[in-house]
Amino acid sequence: MLFAAGVFQFATYACFFNLTPLYPEVGRDLHLDAGELGSLVGVGGIASVLVQVPGGSGGDRWGRRPFFVLAMALLTCSQIARWQASQPAMLLLAQILGGAAQGIATVNAWALVADATQSNSGRQGRAFGILNASLALGLVAGYLVAGALGGLIGWQSMSVVLAGVPLMALAALAWIPRGRPSLAGVRPGLATVLRSVAHPQRLALTLMAALTLAAGQGALYVLPFAVQQRDLGEFAAALLLVPYVVGSVVAGPLGGAFSDRFGSSRVIFWLLSVGVLACCALVWGAASSLILILCFVLIGASVNGTLPLFAVRIVGLGDPTGVGAGSIMAGLRVGQSTGTFLGPAIAGLVLAHGGLNLAWVAQAGGLAATLALHQFAPLLQHVHARRIGARQ
Repeated sequence: MLFAAGVFQFATYACFFNLTPLYPEVGRDLHLDAGELGSLVGVGGIASVLVQVPGGSGGDRWGRRPFFVLAMALLTCSQIARWQASQPAMLLLAQILGGAAQGIATVNAWALVADATQSNSGRQGRAFGILNASLALGLVAGYLVAGALGGLIGWQSMSVVLAGVPLMALAALAWIPRGRPSLAGVRPGLATVLRSVAHPQRLALTLMAALTLAAGQGALYVLPFAVQQRDLGEFAAALLLVPYVVGSVVAGPLGGAFSDRFGSSRVIFWLLSVGVLACCALVWGAASSLILILCFVLIGASVNGTLPLFAVRIVGLGDPTGVGAGSIMAGLRVGQSTGTFLGPAIAGLVLAHGGLNLAWVAQAGGLAATLALHQFAPLLQHVHARRIGARQ
């Protein structure tokens, strides 16, 4: 099941995010500046947010298979819409379709792994890390195809070629069991699901996930514009995005293994601290390709080493209301999808009005805010518990 979940993650991220190294060309073709394009691209994150809870709870009720099929169908339609995107409105439609696909596929992939590791919580960190590494591999595949094929035939024509990828991913359904994954009794109502998702500790982790991924997606959005200033070309932009993925692939499973052994709190602290320093270093070192590569390895490790550990923490809170893993993971995925929207939107706005250096500082600020919230969350939880005790 971990392999199947990874296949759907790979296909989704390879297709949905592959325009990243071509953003300057997309903006030029559609007559959009960096801020306008960032807002348009970020709409996909809004669509992803809106489908998380129904997609996750629906997977708990009817099984994961039909939702993976739906996600791949939407992703195929998204690629076809990009192929026809000669106006911003058609690209907007493509982002909405792709965002919905990404939300449905990802929440069910993470819930599938949560279901599979319920009886062996000591390996959850590594399992979520491997799953996160699969999406990182999807990113690098998409970037390289965009840099090579997209630079050769254009981003619209490249999109229709990639429309076949989600269809091929459907073969992974063979490894996913039929029927409901976990719930055997009466399905909890929407109010119960929302109360579970809105648990204070889960909300804190959701906010941390949003800030973390916003910083990662923001850095990825800024990078092609930094490369454009040096006239290195589309393929160079794609290659310079690869270090982020390398850091993600290594840090996901490794961070999960360290978390399983030593606990997640210290691992999260060090990963986020490294990410803050790497973003700050880009203010002075982005003109050097070597420093750019090193910093993006560290940023990728920071962001995608941390996100699976938030999933471990979410699952570790338990499921006393019986809402199912899909509904529980939906809360975390709402945060991550919000970050997918906020990252490019904020980065594009800062880049358009404040310049490149301020854009790097903004990404450091996002990771620093996550770090601060992570450090103060136990104190806030203690105060909340004392207030509940006083009322009783």
